[in-house]
Amino acid sequence: MINGLGMGNSTRCHAVIERLAEAGCRVHVLTSGNGLTYFQNKECVESLTPMDSFFYSGKNGGISGWSTLKSVRRLAVIARAKRTQLEQLLDRLQPDIAVIDSEYAVAPLRRRRIPIVGLNTSEMIVTEYLKCRKPASGTRSHFWFVEFSDYLFHRHFCDLVLSPYPLRSVARHRKFRRIGLIVRSCILQQVRQAAVTKFPSPRELRRVVFMLSGSVHASNIRFEGRELPFKIDVVGRPGQSCGNVTFHGRQMNNVELLTRADALVINGGYSAVSEVFALRKPVFVVPVPGHAEQFVNANLVQELGLGFMATEQSVLEQLLNMHQENRWLGLKAMPDAFEIDGAREAASAILSFPESIRRNRPAKNSVPALVPGEITRISHAGASREL
Repeated sequence: MINGLGMGNSTRCHAVIERLAEAGCRVHVLTSGNGLTYFQNKECVESLTPMDSFFYSGKNGGISGWSTLKSVRRLAVIARAKRTQLEQLLDRLQPDIAVIDSEYAVAPLRRRRIPIVGLNTSEMIVTEYLKCRKPASGTRSHFWFVEFSDYLFHRHFCDLVLSPYPLRSVARHRKFRRIGLIVRSCILQQVRQAAVTKFPSPRELRRVVFMLSGSVHASNIRFEGRELPFKIDVVGRPGQSCGNVTFHGRQMNNVELLTRADALVINGGYSAVSEVFALRKPVFVVPVPGHAEQFVNANLVQELGLGFMATEQSVLEQLLNMHQENRWLGLKAMPDAFEIDGAREAASAILSFPESIRRNRPAKNSVPALVPGEITRISHAGASREL
């Protein structure tokens, strides 16, 4: 079950799904919006089912926890529709395990005693946000009403939550397990083929990719009237190409653009941030205003020496100033390596789902949950079970 509002949930789930399919699992996807477009014709997906989508509320391109809370009646109507859609799918499939990524209509799963694994960053967001001395202005309501609530939801309603993080570390609660960052297999392949090099100097930049969010909250950066000393590719936003600026609109496959880029400008979605960690290229992160998670993601990039935090009004000025001075101003030291094998770790955790969960939550008139011995036979014999 994948939130399809942006593109990042779909790309990271796809990386995990590929691993599960290789192990002999039959994977069915329930999603919405961009997710439906992204998963069309993906060979590793057995079936693709549409589902209604929740939303964030706000104004002027930003997000507000207060506004989202005020929309609770509309969200409740959507929740009922989502539960009905899930019930219908469960009647047809009778899955062994459910994996959710930013989806919350889990009541039908719990009634049927189907184990639930979450792919979610809320544990990391809560930990990092509470460590910040000066959180970004306007993010407080979104943190407490959305992100902290998200953390509590996963802590209470999931059997296991996989929490991607760039460094090996321990989660704040036993229900959560930290894994490496989840990166698309095509990006990992490019990373393994390319030798790790130092950052280019700002004046060595030849191509900068502005990879903006696939959701309605993508930044609207203006390039008019600028003398640009490098080529700019804009992904995620339509526009009129002119001079050194080329608009590519929404892309289902942006790997070639990413690998050719000397530097990147992105919104603060965690999937985009994860792939930047893997690529180890200088990056400017532009969080959506009021979005606590994106603020934390941008701050993480800055603290770990991969790049800088910016706004849609200041990012181009920052980039051009550094180009003029030929220095990455304020860049911190970067660790020698980041954990980027989270897709394999996530699939392994799902495939070896603890037998204790099955014992503690016996099924009622439903198929039994998988146990590690069954999974081993699936992996080696090539048999298939429903996931």
